[in-house]
Amino acid sequence: RVCDTAQPADRRRALTLPRRQELEVLEPSAYYSAEEVKALPRGPRNAGFPMAVLAVSHSWESEEHPDPHGRTLLMLADAITTAQAIQVSKGPYTWQTLPSRVAVFFDFCSLFQPPRAKEEPPIGEGPTMALRAALTRMQVWYAHQLTTCFFVTDGNTETANDGSHTPYHERGWPTFEYHVSAIGKAITSSGWPQLVDVGLGVDTLFERGVPLTPAALEHLLESKRFTDGTDHGLVLSLYKKTVQCMIIGASRLIYSSCEWGPDEVRAFAAAWQPPPRERTSSDAPRASPEVCGVSTLRFSLCDRLEHFSLATNPIGPSGVAAFCENIGPGTLPRLKFLNFFNNQVGDDGLRCIAELLRRTPPHLPMLKTIRITGKNDTTPDGKHALEEACRSRGIKIEG
Repeated sequence: RVCDTAQPADRRRALTLPRRQELEVLEPSAYYSAEEVKALPRGPRNAGFPMAVLAVSHSWESEEHPDPHGRTLLMLADAITTAQAIQVSKGPYTWQTLPSRVAVFFDFCSLFQPPRAKEEPPIGEGPTMALRAALTRMQVWYAHQLTTCFFVTDGNTETANDGSHTPYHERGWPTFEYHVSAIGKAITSSGWPQLVDVGLGVDTLFERGVPLTPAALEHLLESKRFTDGTDHGLVLSLYKKTVQCMIIGASRLIYSSCEWGPDEVRAFAAAWQPPPRERTSSDAPRASPEVCGVSTLRFSLCDRLEHFSLATNPIGPSGVAAFCENIGPGTLPRLKFLNFFNNQVGDDGLRCIAELLRRTPPHLPMLKTIRITGKNDTTPDGKHALEEACRSRGIKIEG
């Protein structure tokens, strides 16, 4: 604590966070044990019992220290206390406040740091191995469905104009953290907001965009700055692992209340399409050289997916059409439940679904239930068209 009579420079120095290996010696009580984290109160059941664990994503002000003047720290502290005090609302929905006690992951203080100056001693074999192990699992802090992520997108703006600081969205690691966090987090007013862009304000709900394919992220990272060039391959590998686990291998995908429209649905569903193929001189299909590489990994056919929801997104009839256009005979082969609750699909949207179900060979062969309740602007004529198509397949309609 710095007394009120301290000079501004002294106050700034006091806000300079020490590295993990120093902080745990100086302030051992600053750290939670694993048992203490597990004992922290969880969020409500309807929100999936989120944990009171907050992962911070931020840019580094310099190569030696992420926040030498404490600006990011002050922004983060203000954001956390605000999130613990105010409820965010949108329309008829109101989110809970952030818990009063949270465990915070801040890389500089949470991970052992390698020496970044000649006078700094090496950290030893044990901490080095711990750091390497942590870096190969960094996606878990951000992508995990039960953690909360705060993105300090406009931190350190005082230094952004003198060329010494690279802004948040121009850096490699923050770009990865920003996009990997949005793959599987729930957006539900049953709990507190689990994605918060501090730069936009704690009282502004995060709008989750369409998850990037690994190929799209790889292209995006080409223009981003990495202090260590070898990290480019590392973050891309971590992102691919996350997509493989949370999208391609998922049994449930819930993208409700994301403010997606037709364009977003089209972008996401298009990634289900098989990759393009080239023809040889003998007209036998073969994968192109680019497709053979992991860099073009798509969302594949999601052959384990059983439940898919676009509920409460203003996709309209065009969004339903975009979804149906990208469903091939082998796409989503195990899908059982399709949720178009509150999507303003209209009669044209219902007719698109009916046409999809009448295709041969059968598309979505395991589909059992379609939900069209909520605000969907449908009439008996549109429902009749869907009912006829569902009756022949033994599919139940909710709505």
